[in-house]
Amino acid sequence: MKTIRILVVPVAAFVALFLSLAMVHAQDYPTKPITIVVGYSAGGGTDTVVRGLTPLLSQKLGETILVQNKGGAGGGVAAHAVSKSKADGYTLLATTSSTFSLEPQINRTVYSNDDFVHVASIGQFQGVMFTKADKPFNTLQELIEFARKEGRTIKSASYFQLDKMVIRAIKSKEGIEIIPMPVKGGNGAIQAVLGGEVDMAYSGGSWAQHVKSGAAKLLFATSYNHLKMAPDLVSMKDLGYDFGTTNYLTVSAPAGTPQEILVRFSKALEATMSDPSVEKLGRSRNMDLSYLGQKETNQVIVDEITAFKQILSKGD
Repeated sequence: MKTIRILVVPVAAFVALFLSLAMVHAQDYPTKPITIVVGYSAGGGTDTVVRGLTPLLSQKLGETILVQNKGGAGGGVAAHAVSKSKADGYTLLATTSSTFSLEPQINRTVYSNDDFVHVASIGQFQGVMFTKADKPFNTLQELIEFARKEGRTIKSASYFQLDKMVIRAIKSKEGIEIIPMPVKGGNGAIQAVLGGEVDMAYSGGSWAQHVKSGAAKLLFATSYNHLKMAPDLVSMKDLGYDFGTTNYLTVSAPAGTPQEILVRFSKALEATMSDPSVEKLGRSRNMDLSYLGQKETNQVIVDEITAFKQILSKGD
């Protein structure tokens, strides 16, 4: 009778073999096109920056980068799609930090921050509240005093969760009624202000051309600290608030993506961000295009989650 010998390989050997193969795979990365899914529609700030960077990033990585737009739900549609993608570094998400820090706290999302690892932040939107140039107020406090004198509520164009957070905080602190007037995106907010339909509106950067032309003026920055693009404008901190809505442009991968791949991608992205053409791209969109690494970006989002949770717990 022939003896059958069964070779027993220790589990540790299998693990070592798996890890070594994963390491080789990571070292070879990328070997095929990479898709960056943008959480907003084509033509917006996030989309324009990502498409502006991809030719340089493609050169650094030595592989084609494809850009795909999946707008909706404050970046949530794209986030859900990418969270279900294979964690191999070939499908990444470009969206804003509020997609992870705010949307899941307000809406019933089918993803959470735990579904991602954040590779880097590549920019900060220059968020402000602005108004039409001929309005009889120049600051938030003057607007509040004007509304009280007139005996009416303040109307603010509203199109996403960050502007609602600012409105909520002002209402709570000042004890004044502010009505969010729904508009379609940043362009809708601009038109509502210029058309005199509202007293103020939020803008992440498209305000610049209208302020420069003299059609609009700034009331305050919605960031906690001063803006790079408007350093003399009062910030939320100056106004006595303990939070700000600096919206970061982030690049993220599905949780479980090998760290070696994340490092490879982030190093290429950091090198891309140092190219002189990037500063020109930032100026064209009135954005602060600056690089934050993996650790810093993850911390930014954790801090935002905590800050927004505190504000939401106070109610309207």
